[in-house]
Amino acid sequence: ICSEGMVRLALAAAAALAMAGEAAAFLPTSLPTSNTGRGAAAVNGASALRCADKRVQIITDIDDTVKSSGGVRLLGRVGPALGGIDTQYKRNDFYPGVFQFGAEVANFGKPANLPPAPVAVLTARARELKVFLALKPKTKLVVAYRKAAEDLYKTFGVGEPNWGVDCENTVLYGSVAEWIVQSRKGWRKFDNFKKLREQNDGRTEYVLVGDTGEQDQQCGEWMARDYPDEVRGLFFHKVDENEWPDKTVLLPADTQVNGVPVLFFRTYVGAARKAFETELIGAKELIRVVNTAQEELSGVDKSDLKWSDLSADVDLAVISLGQALKPQAPAGGKTEAAVQAGAASSSKEIEAGPDAPKKKSWFRRVVLRQS
Repeated sequence: ICSEGMVRLALAAAAALAMAGEAAAFLPTSLPTSNTGRGAAAVNGASALRCADKRVQIITDIDDTVKSSGGVRLLGRVGPALGGIDTQYKRNDFYPGVFQFGAEVANFGKPANLPPAPVAVLTARARELKVFLALKPKTKLVVAYRKAAEDLYKTFGVGEPNWGVDCENTVLYGSVAEWIVQSRKGWRKFDNFKKLREQNDGRTEYVLVGDTGEQDQQCGEWMARDYPDEVRGLFFHKVDENEWPDKTVLLPADTQVNGVPVLFFRTYVGAARKAFETELIGAKELIRVVNTAQEELSGVDKSDLKWSDLSADVDLAVISLGQALKPQAPAGGKTEAAVQAGAASSSKEIEAGPDAPKKKSWFRRVVLRQS
């Protein structure tokens, strides 16, 4: 066969594979929709650039998950909670890093031929009160998700700038009944998840982000029970009404339900570290969440317990990254203990927050080495 005939055969074969969804996406790495895959293999540069076949949709609660409820209750302190129980942050304060975390998970490993899935919201807010509580394009939460996407696209060429909450199609509300009978909240959110799932095709998987105060864990466990092949992870923000100042109170132990990871966190740096360890994001994504969370908390005094929580999670993130990125030590090279000591020392530099010279940070050096 002549060379022209061989070219035609190759093109025909490639077209057939592409239509079957099996072709590798041979795209230049500068394209904003490309990614190097998931997990430690991708971090170490071992993965070939391929077009994945599924995307991940972030499903989130609002109160005590994206922003603090402030622990406000009806009838003073004796009535039902108005959205949640968290009293560590002021009412309506956004948690540092929450929007960056969502944007990173939604875009990591995403098929090059699919847009990132919009943020889905499963909220206990009553649909009967939507005139007061509905999410709209100009709602601060919606604007913040969109800004995170725009910054990620403009600065790093990742994702799409118009990503965020689809207020018309992916916000699913509860009812007044759940405000009265709190135990119904888990059932309502799971029922709404099933409705959301019907909107998607088989190319979407799910990550639920909720909190420990609003029956979100019950909803997540039902999701894992009925749809384990579609649920990539369940993340729950540990919130307390009275116990958060007591640092002897530990996080619940991470576990699995039907093979689906169930992960608890205090800060979104902690959530991002666990997402990294479960291959939902890569090293660069974790680093960006760390930097963003510190910047967003920069207006808070360093003596505040919010910084204590964040710094502890940054230290753990440094260790996790160090373990994943360290090269094999040659004979006579550094021992694992020396590597860990170096990671701990580096964490002090990161802990300095946004005032530290970022060009000298350990995180920045990691990015440069892996770029």
